[in-house]
Formats: sequence, C-alpha cells, structure tokens
Amino acid sequence: MKKLLSLVLAGMGTIFAVSCSGNKTDTSSNAPTDTAITAAVITVDDLVGKEFSLTNMYEGKEVTIAFPAANMLGGKSAVNSYTTEFSLDGEKITLTALASTKMAGPEEDMAVENEYLQILNGANTISLNGDVLTITTASGTNLVYTFKGTVPTADTNN
Repeated sequence: MKKLLSLVLAGMGTIFAVSCSGNKTDTSSNAPTDTAITAAVITVDDLVGKEFSLTNMYEGKEVTIAFPAANMLGGKSAVNSYTTEFSLDGEKITLTALASTKMAGPEEDMAVENEYLQILNGANTISLNGDVLTITTASGTNLVYTFKGTVPTADTNN
C-alpha cells in the first residue's frame, strides 16, 4: 500500500512539474500577452467626438472630459467648464495651459474643481481600454473615466 501511494504521489509530482514547465514555455513565446493587448497605442481618432465621466474620485460631482477636436479637450470640473489643447506621442499626452470659466459655486465643489484641474494639469500618459479612459500623471495619480457619450466635433455642421 505504501509503495502504491508513493508511486501515485511521484506520478502526480511529475505531472505537476511538467505542467509548470509548460507554462514557462508559453509565457516566453511570441504569443500575445495581456500586457501586449493593453499596450495598444491610443490615437486622436480614438478620442475625437467622445465624452467620458470621471469615476474613481469625487463621487456625486460632475467631472467630465471630452474631445471635440483633434487637438482640443475640455469638460466640466464640478462647477466650471475647462478647455485646453493637447498632443499625443504614443501613450504620452501633453496639455497646454488649462483655461476655465470663472463661476463661483459651493465651497466643496470649488475645492474639487481646483484639485481636479491641478491633477489633470500634470497629465503624462493616456490609455483607452474599451470604454475606460485612464490618464496618469507624472506623480502616478490615475484619473479613470468611463465613456459617457458622443459630443459634436469641430467638423460637425450643427
């Protein structure tokens, strides 16, 4: 009985070892990995005409980002609207100076707006995975947005 149990355990160990070594071979192959799939380069065409809502901070506050033209973005920052020009170079995004309307609002909303615009101003990289847009700042803060809808573009005659 001991010999049979030893043989079964040895066989299972061999199968396990072969399975694990097979996985190592698979990950070193040229097959696409999750990293390769999410590393697709975002283009301006992926963004133009779309609006996204910020979902990972400021719950209950309306914070959006939209892309009405190939080099423009803007949105709502809790109280006011903002706009800026941007450029893409691979996953790198560069913003020019942000401009904002100057309406006053509740103190809490104004604090959200000021913080959001300061974070957005530090934008460094951008990615789009399905309906989820992520902008990451140079300091590592992630702004995560979900698709909200379409917006008129500069080329639309409405």
